[in-house]
Amino acid sequence: MTSQHQDERRTGPQRFQQVGEPEARPVGAALGAAFLLLLLVVGVPAGLVALDALPVIPTSLPGRADLLATIGVEQLLAVLVWVVWIAWLQFTVCVLVELRSALSGVGLPARVPLAGPSQRLARTLVVTVLLLVTAAGQATAAVAPAVAGYESVASPVAVSAVEVPGPAASTPAPAADASVEAAAQVETTYWLGGMQLSPEEGAELEGRRVYVVQPPEGRYHDNLWDIAERTTGDGMRYREVFELNKGRDQPDGQELTLERLIQPNWLLIMPEDATGVDRVTAVVTPAPAPAVPVQAPAAPTPAGDVATAATGVAGAAAHEVTGSAAESTAPGLVGAGLLAAGLLVALERRRRRGRSGEPGAGAVELEVVLRVGADPQRALLLDRGLRRLAAELRSQRRSLPGVVVARVDDSGLELDLTPAAADAPRPWQTLDGGRRWRLAASDLDLGRIDAPAPFPGLVSLGRDDAGRDVLVDLEAAQGPVALVGDPTAAREVATALAAELATNRWSDALQVTGVGMPDGLRELPADRYTRAGTVTGVLDRLRAHRARATGDDVLTGRLRGDGTAVGVPEYVVLGEPPAPDAGRELAALSTTAQRTALGVVCVGDLPGARWRLEVAADGRLTARLLGVDVRANRLTAAHVDALGELLVEAPDPVRGVDERRAAAEHEGAVERPDVDPPDRTLSAADLQRAAVRVLVLGEPRVEARRPVDEARRPLLTELVTLLALHPEGVHGTVLAAALWPGGATPEVRERTITRAAAWLGEDAAGRPHLRRGDDGRLTLGPDVVVDWDVVRSLLARARGAADPAAERSLLGEALALAAAPVVAVRPPGRYGWLARVRAEHASRDLLVDAAHRLVVLHRDGDDPAAAQRVAWDAVQVSPTSELLWRDLLRAADATGGPDAVRDVVGVLVATLRAADVPVMSAATRALVEELVPDTGQTLRGSA
Repeated sequence: MTSQHQDERRTGPQRFQQVGEPEARPVGAALGAAFLLLLLVVGVPAGLVALDALPVIPTSLPGRADLLATIGVEQLLAVLVWVVWIAWLQFTVCVLVELRSALSGVGLPARVPLAGPSQRLARTLVVTVLLLVTAAGQATAAVAPAVAGYESVASPVAVSAVEVPGPAASTPAPAADASVEAAAQVETTYWLGGMQLSPEEGAELEGRRVYVVQPPEGRYHDNLWDIAERTTGDGMRYREVFELNKGRDQPDGQELTLERLIQPNWLLIMPEDATGVDRVTAVVTPAPAPAVPVQAPAAPTPAGDVATAATGVAGAAAHEVTGSAAESTAPGLVGAGLLAAGLLVALERRRRRGRSGEPGAGAVELEVVLRVGADPQRALLLDRGLRRLAAELRSQRRSLPGVVVARVDDSGLELDLTPAAADAPRPWQTLDGGRRWRLAASDLDLGRIDAPAPFPGLVSLGRDDAGRDVLVDLEAAQGPVALVGDPTAAREVATALAAELATNRWSDALQVTGVGMPDGLRELPADRYTRAGTVTGVLDRLRAHRARATGDDVLTGRLRGDGTAVGVPEYVVLGEPPAPDAGRELAALSTTAQRTALGVVCVGDLPGARWRLEVAADGRLTARLLGVDVRANRLTAAHVDALGELLVEAPDPVRGVDERRAAAEHEGAVERPDVDPPDRTLSAADLQRAAVRVLVLGEPRVEARRPVDEARRPLLTELVTLLALHPEGVHGTVLAAALWPGGATPEVRERTITRAAAWLGEDAAGRPHLRRGDDGRLTLGPDVVVDWDVVRSLLARARGAADPAAERSLLGEALALAAAPVVAVRPPGRYGWLARVRAEHASRDLLVDAAHRLVVLHRDGDDPAAAQRVAWDAVQVSPTSELLWRDLLRAADATGGPDAVRDVVGVLVATLRAADVPVMSAATRALVEELVPDTGQTLRGSA
């Protein structure tokens, strides 16, 4: 057990510990406790009865004479008898409460009122007696922790995930799946902190927060209440921990039930907000090439099919199966959770504006990797933690500390300071004499806060061996930073730094200038990233920056007003060293006597560099001066090409003059997306009476008539959702690669499929709703109905409706089922395969089209009120679709006039701002100016 756990127990609840007593002779202590418990519960009442000391129960109310009479010995004894009986009864209730809690193994119930000392004594005696019963099992578990099927070792040992013959693999897979099978042959190990888990346990728990039950320490035994209190701050959440783990097979073959105590070395799934609890992570490395070559597919497989690729986030290969060469996607992106989170935000912002193009297979695979590897929760923790620090220091009229290095993990945020500062504001803790400040995640409110970004130059270098994201503040160098070592790896690190600076959420307005950087970065947000052809242009920018500098301390200036008193931060990233003269001037312009809003990073040895970050060919980055040793974030040339393809803006469609005028007037001629209907005609009634309903619009849910283990529901729901979006079927190996991007053993895959099949059950003829065909593909039976299939069927029928009334009815029925696009709500790190399906974006386009068409039908039918209701509902589904907002503006004008339009404009502006859409489209501004000219002028000026 680590010293951290020991410290937590000493400072945490001491309910089951007798301080100061030796640990020897536990059996004797247990026997003594049993005797004392028997004496207090049974002996006390028996003695009182033997002494004829039964409580006297009054038969009438006391009179005035009784109240004024002198109190004698008889009255005192009567009162003492009542006190003794009440104390005995209270203690007995405490014993019963503690005994029930201890036997259930799920912590403590609510405290017995006014029974603090009595309940503590009862708890101590009950647990000490139970030690006599469980001593043999506990001792065995404590002495042999490795019996659980995993081992604690100092360094990773690869476990090869090799397919073994079995019933599921008896039928050969199609050729396209054979290539995926070859890609899935990787060596996978699962780690919980420094502990290696068995492949089966690891694959099941991957990505979850897991607590390892500790062996007894003296008289203290781990229990669910204490575990919940230490990790979530609330002991009553033991019930949540119990629900997450009940019925799960534990490493020793037992399972958690109400009747059983928890045992050492059990693995307990914890809530996502638990702190100080490690996640199970997969370390995947490519396995040796197979001895027998695998035949390539005869024809390219459609890129929209999840069966086209298997992506390994932690080192497995991501394949472009459209015929291009396969490329390893994982190097440089393993653990790059902050970088991936920023890039996904940029991508979603571009898509919310409706201007993203249609990416190819390579770009789709990069999106899959980004979605699986992104860590938005850490990015949010970093952003909110720093901004709240700035707000607190501003309220105290203090300056920001000199942050050099920041480290963030799921448990909190830590800052390395130079110089030391011993007065951290609450809830920050001062460590190491003020050289470090730490903020626990449990002490941070993650709500929005109006405070400036105090350290915009913080950029993540990578993840250390403890799983923490390590960041350095480029401004703290007060001069150039040189990336030296392997030239290719150093350039990839510099590319990642530029991309993160241009997309991270913990910075506000800043300007990143790239020189000699990959062309694909030009698609990064233009308000943050620009390209310079030569170093000369950069020198001009730096001269101008120094001329604007006020000489004030940047750490003080950022807390003035809105934080822009020190100007817009400038960061320059060079892909190669400049010429000697330019290099000397670059160093001179960027070297300052105090911290300024400036940072320069250069690939290669630059004379005058203040920091040197050494990058090895394998991606290991070290900076001895800063105490940094990480697996570096990197973006390869192929990554950048794919990223540029994801971020590129599609051009506006070219329309004729008359068509453009028609669209501006009433937008009835907007180009409509095609509807791809399902193989069968469905209605909302079919969904309602289905034996199994799969709801993929919004947050995915599966409604079946059989129960399911709640701890397994998210994974099984994802499995069924994947099959629901692939009615043609998915091979088992491809399904495993999608659900477990880090790899999974065939045993885990087959058990998961079996659990899903048992959950969905069988149809009236006894055939399973989840079926495996002769070709090895898994499909859902015809009695399983998917809401997206119903919506597509209704939309297809609406396109062919004979009259407007029928079309309105079908469109209304479809939109009533569609609360959001396909899988619009999903947990971080899951459903990465959705990027290959493209259903999310296709569904958004179709729902926007359907809502717009229904508005037009109501408007043409002279029913502006109905048009307004439809438009209001539609903008909830797609809040950034300005086509729907324009529909709403016209409907508001028709029903309420200019005042109603102004109200809608206010909501529109706030919605776009919240969605990080900085500029309203020209068509929307033109319409606002037409309807309410005064508001339109305001919008034009702000844009």
